[in-house]
Amino acid sequence: MIKRIIFFLLITALLTNICSCALLKEPIDKRTGFSDHLKQTEDYVRNQEWKNAKASLEDSIKVWKKLKPILQVDIDHDYIDRIEDDFIKLSGYIDTNDKSDSLATILLIQDTWDNIGSL
Repeated sequence: MIKRIIFFLLITALLTNICSCALLKEPIDKRTGFSDHLKQTEDYVRNQEWKNAKASLEDSIKVWKKLKPILQVDIDHDYIDRIEDDFIKLSGYIDTNDKSDSLATILLIQDTWDNIGSL
């Protein structure tokens, strides 16, 4: 009986580790389109289409707010905070039509998102 309990606990721990939220990032991303929203915002910034960039950023933030509770279960909060801080910076840069800082910040958000499972 004790062997079964130990075996069950080990299997449960292993499955919990394997099924972490970081591993589910890609299916979640495909379902929500978060990467696509970020890419669209990047394209608008590159083309200096500031009104469209602002609208796209707002869409990205809405999607992020839906993703955040799911990711916070497993992902280090420093990475969540980094993305949120970069969204705030990006919003300010877009409001002031600052192409270079906007582009740098959106690329940082994309890089953090792309590597969040391995961080």
